[in-house]
Amino acid sequence: MKKFTIATLVGAIILFIYSSLSWMVSPLHIHTFHYAPKQDSIMNFLGNNLPGEGAYLLPTTDNRNVGMFDSKYREATEDNMKKNENKPIAVVFYSLSDKMSPMQIVMGFLIDLFAVMFAVVIFVMAKDKLNTFFMRWWMFLLIGFIVALNSHLMELNWMHYPWHYMKGMVVDTIVEWGLCGAWLAWYLGRV
Repeated sequence: MKKFTIATLVGAIILFIYSSLSWMVSPLHIHTFHYAPKQDSIMNFLGNNLPGEGAYLLPTTDNRNVGMFDSKYREATEDNMKKNENKPIAVVFYSLSDKMSPMQIVMGFLIDLFAVMFAVVIFVMAKDKLNTFFMRWWMFLLIGFIVALNSHLMELNWMHYPWHYMKGMVVDTIVEWGLCGAWLAWYLGRV
């Protein structure tokens, strides 16, 4: 149990440090977000016209008072899609503050900790089949590919997130799981 705890803790530290360095030091994310020359007027407009914090898809159908299986809402959504076909869309993530709180750092590390813990659980269930360093590393790297495919690339596909926004996140996911996987493959291979 102690070895699996150490494997998980060090793995989470690797994910957390890599992610931090990727965003704060490396040039990988320099073009993740584009500059809007009229950002002050855009922010004033959003502040005066959005009801509060949240994620907004523009244009979309009013869903404020809609039940889960509302047929009128579904019809209105289909009409809205037809009306706006081949027109621009915008996804806006609006927050009232961009000040980083210490809780964000704690939550980021806890998310990494749980991700690595679940990867170690998968390893424990499959370890009899993972006889070499490469097989163990490959299994952890595959987790990175699965995460990238089923999160970042799904957003690219369904939400039309631009590639310049997604590519750094895809690279981060694969690289961090490659690095963490190398640690886990080496350390857990000795267990």
